[in-house]
Amino acid sequence: MDIIVGTDEAGRGPVIGPLIVAIASCNRKDESKLNELAKKDSKKLTQSQREHIIKDLQKICKFKYIELSAEKLNKLMDKKSLNQIEAEAMATLIKPFHEIADIMIDLPDRYAWVFRRRMEEKGLEKFEAEHKADENYPIVAAASICAKLERERRVAEIKQETGVDFGSGYPSDPKTRNTIRDRVKISALRKHIRIKWKTLDNVLQRKLFED
Repeated sequence: MDIIVGTDEAGRGPVIGPLIVAIASCNRKDESKLNELAKKDSKKLTQSQREHIIKDLQKICKFKYIELSAEKLNKLMDKKSLNQIEAEAMATLIKPFHEIADIMIDLPDRYAWVFRRRMEEKGLEKFEAEHKADENYPIVAAASICAKLERERRVAEIKQETGVDFGSGYPSDPKTRNTIRDRVKISALRKHIRIKWKTLDNVLQRKLFED
């Protein structure tokens, strides 16, 4: 097929902020340029490097993304797993390309057959999915860059809106851990905190001197 498509996410693990699921599409005639631009693992790029690369990627790729806020995730997780939620977002994004493109997905489930079953329930069968696809397929790396940039942008907006610098939002970040133990800060951030996360409970149960 003449079009290649990749999809990936950013923000599965944080206790603060949104999950972003992104898709990138590119014509095969531009694949060599894509390979040159997105050859490095997006996780190893700095934010400024991603911002620079995305400008060139936008000349040959089209991007779309879905933002799932912490507030929305909290509601959805009353009935669905995170993997199911992510699969549904991916299905929404790839559906327009299902019959016209070669699709590669960064596999969110542990087992490929589980993810395939989720997608087949949405009427989607023509795709490939692998773990660490963002490291092996430039089109998925492009989607990963988009997802990370959009999450970083949204996190910056949340900090400006609330006046709270909570760091990255990931539980491994000391600034994030200290923030969610501060009653004043956590009150300001309430709608941006993923209360369904087991990692949140784990952090709140630990004492400050254990850091």
